[in-house]
Amino acid sequence: MPVILTRENIRSLLTMEEVMEALKEAFLSYSRGETVVPLRLGLEVTPYQGISLLMPSFQKNPDGLGVKLVSVFPENVKKGLPTICAYYLLCDAQTGRLLALMDGAMLTGIRTGAASGLASSYLGRKDSRVLGLLGAGVQARFQLEAMKAVFPMLRELYVFDVDKKRSARFIEELPSDLRMEARVAQSPDEVVSRADVIVTATTSRSPVFQGKLLKAGTHINAIGGFTPSMQEVDEETVLRSKVVVDTFEGCLSEAGEILIPIQRGVFSKDRIHSDLSGLVSGKQRGREDEREITLFKSVGTAIEDLAAARLAYQKALEKGIGLPFEI
Repeated sequence: MPVILTRENIRSLLTMEEVMEALKEAFLSYSRGETVVPLRLGLEVTPYQGISLLMPSFQKNPDGLGVKLVSVFPENVKKGLPTICAYYLLCDAQTGRLLALMDGAMLTGIRTGAASGLASSYLGRKDSRVLGLLGAGVQARFQLEAMKAVFPMLRELYVFDVDKKRSARFIEELPSDLRMEARVAQSPDEVVSRADVIVTATTSRSPVFQGKLLKAGTHINAIGGFTPSMQEVDEETVLRSKVVVDTFEGCLSEAGEILIPIQRGVFSKDRIHSDLSGLVSGKQRGREDEREITLFKSVGTAIEDLAAARLAYQKALEKGIGLPFEI
């Protein structure tokens, strides 16, 4: 009988470190050609400035089959509602039988943070001490959790959001055991000038900081943009960086940060250093010196959802968690 796993269930079952390891194994499988991951189907909900995305995936060895429906409605912020609403169906890969219906928003949050963490473990400086967050929404919390897991020497945090109240609320709600001195930044320039690691987690369609201000040795995770018209980081950032993407197919179809410079003739796909599977498989190197500027551009991929969902389901079975139901 299938089970329902709620937001609270998912959060209690998954740790960031475990999901990072699950994603590493999933990208290794991807590198061996053991996954089927179609480009996601996007449905524009124009009257309400929203978009719904359908993201199916299959993996063999170990078997997994699932699909996520995720909707992004930026205007929800004004209504006091989450920007992202998502639902995940995990199925038996041998029969197609439904195994679990899960809250996809929590799953998306954790796996997106874990993907940044996994990439940062190859691309960031191990001695990074200052983290900068551009965007103080729900995803920023998962990104902070992932960066803390990867960079144990982090001691300072700068947060900037166009909504200053949201930045202040983010700081106020930080866990007491964070062991970082956290500040609300007055501008993106302040974040960029100080940070060793920068995360952009916004829904902006235009660059949120100036690439010319980046320090040598900085690592950037650009994770907010997911359409060809969204460009969280500017062309100078892309041109100054060693660029790694989550998947070539996804980013060359959906990442405005990559596509817009290509269309303008100032960048080419040949200048993308690697995808994430190339790093985890050892086919490509990550950071090679302390002064490199590195950029991880992520639009999200269904193999991440499947890896996280399968892990949650396995742990739920072990612990007897989940509400059984019949359709």
